Formats: sequence, C-alpha cells, structure tokens
Amino acid sequence: MNIIANQDKIGASKFDLYLFKTLYLLSFKRFKWLEKQIVKITKDLETVKNRQLY
Repeated sequence: MNIIANQDKIGASKFDLYLFKTLYLLSFKRFKWLEKQIVKITKDLETVKNRQLY
C-alpha cells in the first residue's frame, strides 16, 4: 500500500508564514489578526512536521 503524504497537508506553507511575519513587522506589530494567523500557521506546520505515517 503506497501512502502519499503530500496530498493531505493542512494548508499552510513556509511562504505564508514568512509573508505574514513580514507584513506584521511592516505594520509595526499593530494588527492582532496577523499575530493570530502567524500562531495558527506555525501550529499547522508543526503538526505536519511531527505527523507519523503508519
């Protein structure tokens, strides 16, 4: 049985994370929504990284 792990990603990428971090820094850390999105994307990336396939 072949399992392809890339098909079921959560929807977050490192590019999204870096984009939101850049926007957050350029806005002088004013937007709480961007901060929440950064935390959410970071958690998603950690979930994908720590996932185990059986």
